[in-house]
Amino acid sequence: MIEHQETRSHGLSVLTAVHEAIARTRGMTAGLFAVLLGAFCALGFAPFHLSPALIIAFVGLVWMLDGARGQRRWGRAMFFRAWAFGFGYFLVGMYWTALPFLVEPEKHAIFLWMPLILLPGGMALIWGAACALAGAFWSSSPSRVFIFAIFMGGAELIRGTLFGGFPWNLPGTTWAPGGSLSQAASIGGVYWLTLVTLFVAAAPSALVDTRDANGVLGRAFPVIMAVSLVGFSWAWGSQRLSNDTIMTERSILLMDAGVPQREKFNDFGEPVIARYIDLLQTVPSEDGDILIWPEGALPYGLLPNPYSPDSNTLELVSAFLGRRALIAGSARFTNEEGERRDYNSLVMFTAGANTTELAALYDKHRLVPFGELPATKIIPFGENLAGILPSAIQRIATNGFEPGAEPTVLLPQSVAPPFIPLICYEGLFPEMVRKAQPQRDAAEWIVVISNDAWFGGGLGPAQHYAQNRYRAIESGLPMARVATRGMTAVVDGYGREVARGNPAPGDPAGWKSSVVRTGLPGKLANTPFQRFGETFYWLTMVLFAGLAFMNWRR
Repeated sequence: MIEHQETRSHGLSVLTAVHEAIARTRGMTAGLFAVLLGAFCALGFAPFHLSPALIIAFVGLVWMLDGARGQRRWGRAMFFRAWAFGFGYFLVGMYWTALPFLVEPEKHAIFLWMPLILLPGGMALIWGAACALAGAFWSSSPSRVFIFAIFMGGAELIRGTLFGGFPWNLPGTTWAPGGSLSQAASIGGVYWLTLVTLFVAAAPSALVDTRDANGVLGRAFPVIMAVSLVGFSWAWGSQRLSNDTIMTERSILLMDAGVPQREKFNDFGEPVIARYIDLLQTVPSEDGDILIWPEGALPYGLLPNPYSPDSNTLELVSAFLGRRALIAGSARFTNEEGERRDYNSLVMFTAGANTTELAALYDKHRLVPFGELPATKIIPFGENLAGILPSAIQRIATNGFEPGAEPTVLLPQSVAPPFIPLICYEGLFPEMVRKAQPQRDAAEWIVVISNDAWFGGGLGPAQHYAQNRYRAIESGLPMARVATRGMTAVVDGYGREVARGNPAPGDPAGWKSSVVRTGLPGKLANTPFQRFGETFYWLTMVLFAGLAFMNWRR
């Protein structure tokens, strides 16, 4: 019995030799090539947004799957190639998850295999399984492009949901946010845009297949369809962006002290609070401004703490806040029936002449597995994880945070326009904005606070910022974002950047403070995605399935 069928390519002659060379790779050579193709995809995302990189990589993957489908054990071969591709994709796209382990390398470098092997390898299992299942419907005709998009689009939805989800660098976010093509997210959301992007990226692979037939038009159909989709989307998006940004009369002041993560807990956090007090005094501002600080701005809580009743942090901040409002990230601690509960929260204060009042409170709903969710609730013997994680993480790894109730619209009455709060990781999830209650339609803006100091100075902060901007495009709501040592900026409801933070003078050595005072853009009309959710995603799935089986051929 032969191990595989020899691949002979037909179609566009300039590509047939390339198709045969890729499809015929075997063993570790195929695995290494797939890893390199997946890693190449990093160029398609922020800060580069070189979308053709995804076309090259996904065409290469489809052609590798062509070769795998001809093998006797085709399921195993397709799984391995897709898994290797996903490993390279997630390794390079999320290498920043290893950086916290290098804060104290003498303690934690030995555990780098967790973020560099276990995480990308685990996430790649979803892609491997999707392509192995796609093999049951694989075809030598152009229909395989639609099959590929269906199963990979489904895999990305699963990746954004399974175990809490981690939808980092969805293929749909390759389009620069605020640009013409990114506006399509307002129609069906980022998962729908990912499904369409996967089809567009894989479409050129149909120009070559293994049929001994002269179906030039049939082979070109996916490319014609893809070019038409991109052209129409660009024209429609350009027309949408012809509208100017309308500014409201509200002024907001974004403020990040820019402390390095390794220094945040030094000297009991006193240098951090001292820097924020300095910025409160020196950055030009006016009464009525809304000040915003990042996630966990201070290394201790602003609210009263039953475990540290002598804390006077809020009184100190109030003395310099004046007649301004403050939105800040803060841990908060409660004692409920003798049991301690910790929350990663967003708080809003208003200050008068002699008093400070809590105007709004939000407890983070979606928690990061292992980083914020209690390890003891995820795996057996999870308390042992605290000795492995970097010191700034292990303070919360054993007990962890409690999740908040649900996505929320905060209604601080006359203090500030109603807004939807998102804390760090939550900014990756479209449903956090679309399903916010109560009175979702009352929201006039989005506030994102984050601690991007964990990501280092490489690709992580830029990628996180780009993905957050898609929440503005999907909803039509402007966004104010403050991120420690990340991108601090304001974007309008089209995802266009209105203002970005500038360096503040007086930084201690190694700090990177960022401040910006600007007006708040106005909200847009409700988008189709806000009204219909994932409806267009599922309709497109049905459409692709119909097109696949119209010209399916083994």
